[in-house]
Amino acid sequence: MSMIMGDSHLLLFITIISIIQHSVDAETYACPQKCDCLEQYVDCSKKNFASVPKIPKWVEQLDLSYNRLNENVTGEFKKLLDMKVLKLDKNSLQHIPSILQHDQIQEISLNRNNIGSIDRGHFPANCSLRTLNLNSNHIKIIEEGALDNLTNLVTLKLNRNEIKSLPNHLFMYQSNLKTLELNHNKLHTITGLLFQGLSNLTTLKLKFNNIDNIMDGAFFGFMSVNQLQLDHNKIKSISKGWMYGLESLVTLSLSNNIISVIDLGSWELCTNLKDLDLSHNYLLEIEGCTFQHLDNLQILNLSYNNISSILQEAFSHMFLLQRLYLNNNKISWTVEDMAGPFSKLHNLVIFSLAANHIKSINSRAFEGLTNLVELDLRWNNITSIQQHAFDSMPKLKKFHLNSSLLLCDCNILWLVKWIREKVEQKYITATCAYPSEERGVSISKLKEDSCGDSPKPRVVEHPKTHLAIKGHSANLVCSATSNPFNNMTFLWKKNNGNISNPTVYENITMAMSGQPRATSVLIIPNVTHADSGKYQCIVSNNFGTTYSSKAKVNIVTFPRFLKTPTNVTVKTGETVTLNCAATGDPTPEISWKKDGGNDFPAARERRMNVMPTDHLFFIVNAKTSDMGIYSCAAKNPAGTIIANATLSVLQEPSFVRVMENKEVTSGDSVVLQCMISGSPKPVLKWLKDGTPITPTDRHYLTADDQLLIIIGAESSDAGRYECEITNELGTKKDMTELRVLPPVAIMVNEEDMTGIIIITVVCCAVGTSIIWVVIIYHTRRRMASTVRSFPAESIKMTQVVHSDSESPQMFPDNISEHSSCKDSGTGDSAKQTSFDGVPTDRSDQVHFETVVCRSYSPVPEAHKLLPSSFKPSIQVCVNTSVTPATYSFSSHSGNI
Repeated sequence: MSMIMGDSHLLLFITIISIIQHSVDAETYACPQKCDCLEQYVDCSKKNFASVPKIPKWVEQLDLSYNRLNENVTGEFKKLLDMKVLKLDKNSLQHIPSILQHDQIQEISLNRNNIGSIDRGHFPANCSLRTLNLNSNHIKIIEEGALDNLTNLVTLKLNRNEIKSLPNHLFMYQSNLKTLELNHNKLHTITGLLFQGLSNLTTLKLKFNNIDNIMDGAFFGFMSVNQLQLDHNKIKSISKGWMYGLESLVTLSLSNNIISVIDLGSWELCTNLKDLDLSHNYLLEIEGCTFQHLDNLQILNLSYNNISSILQEAFSHMFLLQRLYLNNNKISWTVEDMAGPFSKLHNLVIFSLAANHIKSINSRAFEGLTNLVELDLRWNNITSIQQHAFDSMPKLKKFHLNSSLLLCDCNILWLVKWIREKVEQKYITATCAYPSEERGVSISKLKEDSCGDSPKPRVVEHPKTHLAIKGHSANLVCSATSNPFNNMTFLWKKNNGNISNPTVYENITMAMSGQPRATSVLIIPNVTHADSGKYQCIVSNNFGTTYSSKAKVNIVTFPRFLKTPTNVTVKTGETVTLNCAATGDPTPEISWKKDGGNDFPAARERRMNVMPTDHLFFIVNAKTSDMGIYSCAAKNPAGTIIANATLSVLQEPSFVRVMENKEVTSGDSVVLQCMISGSPKPVLKWLKDGTPITPTDRHYLTADDQLLIIIGAESSDAGRYECEITNELGTKKDMTELRVLPPVAIMVNEEDMTGIIIITVVCCAVGTSIIWVVIIYHTRRRMASTVRSFPAESIKMTQVVHSDSESPQMFPDNISEHSSCKDSGTGDSAKQTSFDGVPTDRSDQVHFETVVCRSYSPVPEAHKLLPSSFKPSIQVCVNTSVTPATYSFSSHSGNI
């Protein structure tokens, strides 16, 4: 019995234990009251909980959003060992709860709470958290090191907070982070190296901040970022400095900033960029280098800027561009006047030019757009479209055109046909404005027989290219007319941009044909270098716009010397330096001349060097041949100025030939040489036995005193002859000894004739003309008395008729380095001169005369003064019919 009772109590105990265990298990595994459960997901959102309900252990994802939970939520989650995702959005949390001590949690969402800061120590070491959402809180401060333990973080969202700055090195340990969102904060400055450590980041969003300064190297360390959003900030410019590190960037959004400048080379490291949004900024122009290096770009949005100028080569390298948005700018002239500005965009598919103040389309505006499918030209007051304007777009189907100001003249009939055949007409709502009977008629319904002439302006006088001098005024003239004549407005552009506050004079005149014309004169007062450029006149009336040709105005200034050459005196062998520099616009070209010509002995001998960069002119190893007047000319289109300087080269006096001792037979003639050089020209003085020589009827000095001629040498002429030469560099002497030998038996006539021959040959040797026979005049009286002593066999009677053709042959002057080649007292040796006492009027000399002629060869003394190749024979003719006797000379040589 007792055994039975024992078994009964044991069974009861087991039953009670089972009931308790079942009750505990039911409580542990049941879905929380008021919550919704789906497998491991529990939704307790919007239940007005003030505390965390009991959560089963099996929960992996828990949503407690939109409740009234406060800071006391930590203990409720300690037992949830498998929970990975926790949502606490829209509660009353003021701090990040310490629930993150839980090892398994990977994602937590704390959006729309009242969290004011992220403090250091919130996140435990080796935290497994991969996604952290803190959007729409009141976070102002993130302490340095606050994120250090989030080494596994992949996504961090901090949108719509009040963050003004981020501490340096905040992300040093987030190498796994791929998405970082900081939109709608109050950031002002992105400091250099701020994002260092985010080597695997792919998306960075910084929209709707107050960013106005991005420092150089701000994005350094990015290796994988392909999307960067900086919209709705206060960024003023794009520079290469802060773009550094964005080599992998694919999408860049910079819309709604105040960007007006894109620095040269900004995109050099962003060659992988495919999508660029610069809409809603303040860009004024697109230059050829604005988008340089963006060769892979496919989408470019430039809408809603102030672009009024696009250079011809602006898109020349964007071969892969597929979409281009230029709507809501001011680039009417690009379509109206430029030829093929988009010609390289062969892959463009969509092109928007809406709202650009376009009034006309020229025939080459869309040249090259062979793959274009959609073209938007809405909200432009287009009046005319030139024929063939769309011929280069065979794939065009969507053509948006809604102008109500079309000129439906005969020039637009081609467009009517093109619309009907090529494009979908539902996108075209354009209507006519002229002529009046067609006003409001759709372009697609226009009839061919209703067209007329165009009333658009026609330019009849285009502005002309010219040079303008700095400081003066310049005028550009443009005239136009129309049929019928209509009031016109003129707009002047410079370098494709509007001129601010131009000075313009306008009037209306009547042409010779009787048709009125309007004229506009652009006045540029007090021209400066800033006024240079290309000017264009744009004429408009109610029916359209016409562009003039472009006139280039170059501003020049007259050359002005900065350095001028000065007179220089050097010694032979020294270096000559002449300095010449000038300024002007354009920079003047410097050139040199010598004695008015281009013959520089120093240049021929490679002793001259001109250094344009230093404005110096060098001559090394100066010689006397370098002497002269050197002229420096500075020339530019405004004019030429010249400065002169004289170069003097000093040379010590020297003897060209050593004076040699001489012997002469008594009664013969002899020539003593003292051939000299020096600069300035040395003064020469002859001495005999120490006494200065005085010229007599037998002693003559010629060839600048370099030759001493003694006629009829006598024994008294023997002695020591000295030649003394002096200039400012010194004095030198040389000497020769003359011996007079006893007379040799020889016919008088041959002796005298030999003297004449010697004199004649000497004249040839020193380069003087035979005309200086004044010397012979002094000797012919002696010879006249001896004529009858000539041998009979040498005499023959000859009838000679004197005429101009029988004048004695003149020897040309020889150019000598050491002789002036001038006759003593005879004037210009190149002219024929009559002897003293012989009438110059030849008309009374035509009569028969008796003439004796005889030929001679030069004597050895003469040979020494002549080159070896010169072997003359000399014929002497003596006229015995007159008194005093006259002589004529002729010479013959095969090698003169």
